[in-house]
Amino acid sequence: MVEISPFKALRPVGEKVSLVNSPPYDVVSREKAVEIIKRNPCSFLRVIKPEALVSGEEVLSQRNATEIAARNLTNMIEQGVMKTDSKPCFYIYQQINGFYCRTGIVACLTVDDYEKGIIKQHEKIRLRAWQGRVEHIYNVRAHTGCVFTVYKSNFRVGEILQNSMTVENKIYDFISEEDEVKNKCWKIDKEDTIKSLKNAFKEIPFVYIADGHHRAAAAAEVAKRLRKEKGEIPALKKGEYSYFPAVLLPHDQIQILGYHRLIKKLTGFSANLFLDKLKEIFQVKNISMNKPFLPGKKHEFGMNLKGQWYKLFFKLNKENKIDRTIIDDLDVSILQDYVLGPLLGIDDPQKNKNIEFIGGTDSLKQLSQKIDQGADIAFTIFPTSIKEVLQVSDEGKIMPPKSTWFEPKIRSGIFVHQF
Repeated sequence: MVEISPFKALRPVGEKVSLVNSPPYDVVSREKAVEIIKRNPCSFLRVIKPEALVSGEEVLSQRNATEIAARNLTNMIEQGVMKTDSKPCFYIYQQINGFYCRTGIVACLTVDDYEKGIIKQHEKIRLRAWQGRVEHIYNVRAHTGCVFTVYKSNFRVGEILQNSMTVENKIYDFISEEDEVKNKCWKIDKEDTIKSLKNAFKEIPFVYIADGHHRAAAAAEVAKRLRKEKGEIPALKKGEYSYFPAVLLPHDQIQILGYHRLIKKLTGFSANLFLDKLKEIFQVKNISMNKPFLPGKKHEFGMNLKGQWYKLFFKLNKENKIDRTIIDDLDVSILQDYVLGPLLGIDDPQKNKNIEFIGGTDSLKQLSQKIDQGADIAFTIFPTSIKEVLQVSDEGKIMPPKSTWFEPKIRSGIFVHQF
């Protein structure tokens, strides 16, 4: 059973949301953040990407970064840019990207459910990224971004949300600048509707983290730290820090894009010898007209090798069919286990400097630019399915790094949870 709670969101006042909202901190570079803030001083990146506010040569300590973030959040409140709702609410968050539409609920989840495994994970927590989030949350005394979670679609929840999306309840309607996604939000503050939603979620056994593993893990650590400092026992009292905000979306409205790999330099092989090695593992075909190729089915890959595009299809044989797990069968695993590791020496893709990861709606454009700039190899990958994400989480397993690119991204600065 999943516990969801309404909360008093700190959020932009009226139409200021179009200025305040920003991309998440982890999908925008420092250089891009500088550019956005220069163009729009109200951007929430001032809070979640404070390193963008100092000169390029200056390196902020974690303490200094969080002090700047806390000060900027306070300034936004004092200047009337953001305001806290007077009573706890649920919120509805809808995003429309072309023909794709998804509608979720914004609510607080509990760190206790996270610790119990009711909130499931599929991604490994990286220590440095986790530590940075812990210090940010602890020192700012706020969760400045929502964790993106998924639940198995529930008719009753969908019905309540649909009935609550009224003109009277609408609070925001704006287009986010960087991705041109239409964002709409409604507020649920009626006690009977709040109760109905809480009861509906009692029918849902688990929620699954899509994006925001480090935020959720950091929220749990901050709660543990503050409970110790305050001498509070969770069974007797739950401080506000025991909750963290999340956007909860039904699984059948989730869009996942391919998360592609770029290899800067081919080492150890000539292009022809590398291609011969690949033919032992894949069916390999030249792409007519040499057009960039996105795979259309599982176990199919695109590859640009030294400027030439190919289509690859993984050969399942007696040897590699034996005892294959859900992890083994992921396309990102196949590429890692048969190509990146053994042929290219990229055993740890998160630390190796010869690989980059490219995702997003303009990923082919980004790959083409990198190839034109001299990169030797690009691999395009068929998207991991939401079914695979849920199965991996249910089995308590961890996906390889950069397995999923969820699109569109949840905007930051719309709903902030203070404690």
